[in-house]
Amino acid sequence: MTAPDNGAAAQQQNGEQQAGSQPARASDELVRAALSEVYDPEIGIDIVSLGLIYGTHIDDDGLLTIDMTLTTPYCPLGPIIQTQAHAVCSPLPGVQDVHVNLVWSPPWDPRTMASEEARLELGIY
Repeated sequence: MTAPDNGAAAQQQNGEQQAGSQPARASDELVRAALSEVYDPEIGIDIVSLGLIYGTHIDDDGLLTIDMTLTTPYCPLGPIIQTQAHAVCSPLPGVQDVHVNLVWSPPWDPRTMASEEARLELGIY
């Protein structure tokens, strides 16, 4: 008796293309899950829960564009957050390169953009 072949599942998990199928591509949900591993070092809350991610898009060439903002345009740790966002998204399926696009409009407002849990941690009721 032979062991079941888990190679196809492993290929799909790793984002490799199977013959006759479309290449695997990270969904917005998967990208946001990866980005939730990036924490604002001054606040200690992840950037997804803070509402800093405005949108994500992967083009046909595998370029992942992340539209995001920072808590302030003068955030001294912005380059660190951008580098971490790039690092957690680079290994995702179908991602060949990552571009972090800083967006300042609309300005970040934790009262309306942060998750309920983040607002509670920030003391916003």
